[in-house]
Amino acid sequence: MHARRQSTHALVDAALNVAVERISREDWTSDQARDLISRVLDAMGIDYDQRIEVLGGSLVSEAVRPYWESGLSAAEAHNRLGCNDPELAEVVEGVSTVLLARAEAQDDARALIGFLETQLLSADHSLRG
Repeated sequence: MHARRQSTHALVDAALNVAVERISREDWTSDQARDLISRVLDAMGIDYDQRIEVLGGSLVSEAVRPYWESGLSAAEAHNRLGCNDPELAEVVEGVSTVLLARAEAQDDARALIGFLETQLLSADHSLRG
């Protein structure tokens, strides 16, 4: 199963590389890029919550990427962004906070579900015994 998943990932990566190569030959407007991204997310079956995570994470990554690529730490990159574009840095901070809160809420929900399942299985076992 693991080998099958790896070969599927390799095929997807190869297809993405071909698509990116074709896309890179064109001049794209912002509207066309947004439409393409929406179409890709639709095709992938990504739901609303996942879209928020993907797009929010992409915004944060793209905003600080020029600074990370120059070798700065995450904190230094954010500080440099704040000096160069304070409004964008504020947005990045807000989006990061929302994404972190959502991730923590999901982790908490998973932990609670796991706990409840354990308790229910334990209670069911003790009722039988």
